[in-house]
Amino acid sequence: MKLLYPQEHLACKNYVSDFSIGFSNREVKKGEILKSSDKYFNYFIFLLEGEAMVSCNEFRNHLCQGGEMIFVAQDSDLSAEAITDLKYILLSFDNQFTLCDQLAMESLQANESKPPIFNKIDIRPPMRSVLDSVLFYLDHKIQCKHLHAIKQKEVFLILRAFYTKEEMARFLAPMLNRNMDFKTFILQHYQEVKTVEELANMCKMSVRSFNRKFNDFFNDSPYSWMLKQKSRHIKTRLADGKTTFGAIIKDYGFSSPAHFTTYCKKQFGQSPSKLRKQLLAETH
Repeated sequence: MKLLYPQEHLACKNYVSDFSIGFSNREVKKGEILKSSDKYFNYFIFLLEGEAMVSCNEFRNHLCQGGEMIFVAQDSDLSAEAITDLKYILLSFDNQFTLCDQLAMESLQANESKPPIFNKIDIRPPMRSVLDSVLFYLDHKIQCKHLHAIKQKEVFLILRAFYTKEEMARFLAPMLNRNMDFKTFILQHYQEVKTVEELANMCKMSVRSFNRKFNDFFNDSPYSWMLKQKSRHIKTRLADGKTTFGAIIKDYGFSSPAHFTTYCKKQFGQSPSKLRKQLLAETH
């Protein structure tokens, strides 16, 4: 099947022109050595064909073969020698997850009590179906970043649906142990503070260290992220049609109705009244 209107895809601002984030299809010749280059990301390596001798951090010389997937956590040292020609799909992703995935992964921590093992697991038929669809899109050069995000969510959905919690906990242990405590704390407490300094103090960190760690996990500055969350919550309150402007002004610390109106015009391009009217119309 031929892709229609390829230039429209290539010209789209959401076209993925590189493979820093998302899926890519890779082939490696026998004898070649692979090493992790960008340690900012986490990686799933889906081995489709061939064999490789893989070392990652303290785990050395593990034989991996077609039909297996490997997890490489952020900041890991990976090296692999291709014993035969290799074909694999690489999924690179950062530490941002939907709240649904976040909560699902938090539940795995209780299952992670055994000694750590090398992070590989079988590619089961449902996961292979997802990978086949990814290959189809990649072969047809459909590189929309939104499609990559959807397929990444599908990978995590398949893990949750067709792998036991114990399997997932062992497989994702390096990421779970590093990420969950900090991210969970932020998601649970950010609405209790009004400034980045207050949130950093709650984490018992200097503002400088907090800003750096926050950016690593959320790919945004704390100030920018908190503003976005505030705007999202205010928009939700306006959309319910029941919360008074006075209640929103009080709950979110605006000094006056005029201050709230100025905020809405700056963030949403219109007054609170007009925004509420638009939001209510969209939901009916």
